[in-house]
Formats: sequence, structure tokens, C-alpha cells
Amino acid sequence: MRELRKQISNLARQLSPERLRMALEFMEFLKEREEWEATWDILTDPKMMAMIRKAEADLKAGRMEAFIPWERVKRGEV
Repeated sequence: MRELRKQISNLARQLSPERLRMALEFMEFLKEREEWEATWDILTDPKMMAMIRKAEADLKAGRMEAFIPWERVKRGEV
């Protein structure tokens, strides 16, 4: 990973400002596409969507015991 970042940085130093702007726009596109692909993976996974719907119903019904407190997750208890 470090080597890839170094290669990208070296190449970026060789580009004109116009081409550097284009490269940045393309990298932003790739980042956005990766985010959408991750979202799509979740939306098309029936099990994951069922879990999300159940969590939404639990939250709406006030069943807070169905949730793990964030503090416990941060401490690594879960």
C-alpha cells in the first residue's frame, strides 16, 4: 500500500496542473463508485436487509435491549 501511494505521488509531481486536476476528479469518481458498490452490496443482500429492517423495527418499538451500546463496542467487549 505504501509503495502504491509513493508511485501515485511521484506520478502526480510530473503532471501539469490541468492533468493533475483531471486525475483528482477521476480519483474522486473511483472513491464514489466504491462507496456505491458497497451500498449496493448491502441493498442486494436479503439477509443484511432483513437485519436492518428488524433493527429499525426494534428501534421504533423502543426495544433498546436489542442494541449493543457503542461504549461496549469501543472497549472491545463485543
